[in-house]
Order: sequence, then structure tokens, then C-alpha cells
Amino acid sequence: MMKDLPLLTIGVLSWNRLHYLRATLESAYRCIQYPNIQWIVLDNFSTEPGLAEYLNSLKWVDELIFMNTSHVGAMNEIVSRARGDAIMIWPDDMQFIVEGSWMVDCVELLMKNDWIGSLSLNFQRRKTVQGIWGRGRVTRNDLKDGIGEFRRFGAKFRFQKKLYSGRGFPIRTYGLKEDGIIGAGIASLTRTDLWKKLGPWKFDSSDRNIVDSSSGGEAEMLLRWQRSGEPLQRALPVLPVSADILTDGLGTKAKVRGDKRYGDYKPPVQGNFYYHIRRQVDAADLLKNDLPVSFEDFVEPIGFNLPLDEHGDLLKGGLNMSIVSPIV
Repeated sequence: MMKDLPLLTIGVLSWNRLHYLRATLESAYRCIQYPNIQWIVLDNFSTEPGLAEYLNSLKWVDELIFMNTSHVGAMNEIVSRARGDAIMIWPDDMQFIVEGSWMVDCVELLMKNDWIGSLSLNFQRRKTVQGIWGRGRVTRNDLKDGIGEFRRFGAKFRFQKKLYSGRGFPIRTYGLKEDGIIGAGIASLTRTDLWKKLGPWKFDSSDRNIVDSSSGGEAEMLLRWQRSGEPLQRALPVLPVSADILTDGLGTKAKVRGDKRYGDYKPPVQGNFYYHIRRQVDAADLLKNDLPVSFEDFVEPIGFNLPLDEHGDLLKGGLNMSIVSPIV
């Protein structure tokens, strides 16, 4: 029965992006139709006007934490408080756009297949989907990667697979194309005991890479997984359910570093959401796809255009250093 499903912990990190945060939380609460959730929101003492007031108004959040911490410290705190068998650690800049009971299937597949490390939920660019799952010609790099994979895992070679939940909801695994876990922690759905087994993320105070919000924590966690020798695979639903909030023309999100934002930070054109939300039942035909549905083929912005190149492919940017503004 639905009420007997494993407990799911959803932990959201927040820092000085109220417009993004509202779209993230309101869409998550609407779209994730799962009966057994522990909601945690951890805010890094945001100073943006109205943000703390908004969080305090959310009566459905089980644990609201205001804590001066780093990115990796926030994730470690959420994992330490998680009571769920599975944990979704989520940033404050990704909107859910598929409303339905898909989380039931995702948790089922994650818990039944212990060789799945992290489950992604977000739409990928068309080029990314084709590069990982498309059937192009085998390149020299592919052969090199295959040899390296065989040396690492031997008979446990990580071949790509397509799996179905008991209700027929499909996911695709990345095989050797990606690391078996999402080392950054966000945005991932992972078994809680796996994060606890691999140990806490570590903060490198000497890391001065402004692009990497984890300050070396992601790379260190990935290295820890690689040394574990476990042939884990990352996976993605054929119908992903969330999308990066791309308000910047370079194909990136406005990001906070210290007391400044980088990139074009703007509120939704209307209401709380940046993208149209579609019901899962209305997109059921897409579950028959062989490849995961791409960002460009599903995500519909409200009142603005996606940042596309001349070929109609979604742009991908990092930290936009040309637009810098104080937190006000």
C-alpha cells in the first residue's frame, strides 16, 4: 500500500535566491506525489529581503534550519538529520515540471537495485542525451574508456541498462559514461545509507575555485567512491521531472558566491514558476521513448525563451562573471 512506502527525506539547500527557492519548493510540494516524506530546508542565513519570512510561512516543512555553514556542511547536516531510507538533496534553483506519482517508482527502483548509486531527476541537454545514449560510431576514446572500465571492474563491467518499476516506469543507467554517484550531492536521489557509508563531504579551505560551490568536496567524494571499488551506476528516468532555472542568456543560473550574485537573476514573469508544469498522465506516451527526453524537447518557459544556439541546442554556461550584483 502507498502508506507503507519507504520514508523519503527531501533536503533543500537555500542561500539568497528567493525567486528560485520559491519556484523550487512550491513545485516540489505540488509535483512530488509521495505519501511518506520528511521535508528539511537548510538556509545559510540568507539576507535577501523576504526570504526568511517566506521559509517561516511553510507549515509543511518538518525541519527548518538557519545555519551559517558551507555547501558541504549543509549537505552533511541534512544527511545527519535524515530519517528516510532514501534522500533527495536538492539545490534552490531547479523547478519540478512533471506532476504525478513518479517518485514512487524512482524510490522503488533505487531501493531494489543496490548497484544504482545516485538517481538524477533533471532534464539533460539534447547533446548530452545523444552523447551518452545515442548509437553513434565507436571512437578511440570509447575504446580507451572501455579498457579502463574493464581494468577497474572486470566482470562487473558497467554496461548501460534500461530498468522498469513494477508499474512500468522506465529509467536508463549511464553505464561507464558517468561516475556511479553524484559527487556534488545535489541534485540527487540516493540511498541514505550510501552517503553515510562513503562518509561526510569534506571542505577544502585551500580551494579557491569560485565555480565549484563545494570547495573541492565533490572531487574528494568521487575519489572516495572510486577507491571503494563498488561498480555503482548513475541513472536517469526516461521522463525526467525537473529543470535547471536558466534565467541567464549564457545558459546558466544566477549563482551566489559570498555576498554577490553572478549571472542574470530575475523573478518569474508571472506567478511563482519559470516553466509550465505538466501532469505525468498527459506525458505518458513519452515513457515509451528509448532515450531520455531532452530539455529542449519538453521544457516550456513562461514568458521568456530558452537560451539556444543557432542549431536550437540549449546553451551551457558556467559562472557568468560579466554580471555581478550585491545581495539586495
